[in-house]
Amino acid sequence: MEESISNLDIRSRLAYRVQILANKMTAWSASTYSREFNIGVQESRILIVLARLGEVTANQICEFGKMDKGNVSRAVKKLVREGRIKEKLDLKDKRSTLLNITPSGLILYKRIKEISDIRENKFISSLSAMEQKSLSKILKNLEIVMDDLLEDVE
Repeated sequence: MEESISNLDIRSRLAYRVQILANKMTAWSASTYSREFNIGVQESRILIVLARLGEVTANQICEFGKMDKGNVSRAVKKLVREGRIKEKLDLKDKRSTLLNITPSGLILYKRIKEISDIRENKFISSLSAMEQKSLSKILKNLEIVMDDLLEDVE
């Protein structure tokens, strides 16, 4: 048996560890938002993007939030049905609709943000001031490297 096959422990790989952490964070969000607000992670992310960017298309939400088009489409339909967002025809591109957050959507967004901020503060406060500063720099550097790697693939 080749030595390299038996020595690879995926649990020690950076991509695996980051993915596991991201999965756990998403699971927390999904559970909390479902219990507290009867919405999913996709719906919460759409509200967050709309609160930040204002009037945009579903495609712009997908691009900004790195979200799947099918998931966004289903979540948009649910949010429109619930009156959390509204759609209107894009007069510049009649094939597209523009999305806006409604007053009830904004209230829900503020509640989501409050809970998310508490989680974020708990998460970050587990690090020293130096670790917090380093983490930000490390993540930025890794994103730059990943962007370069992705450019090589395209």
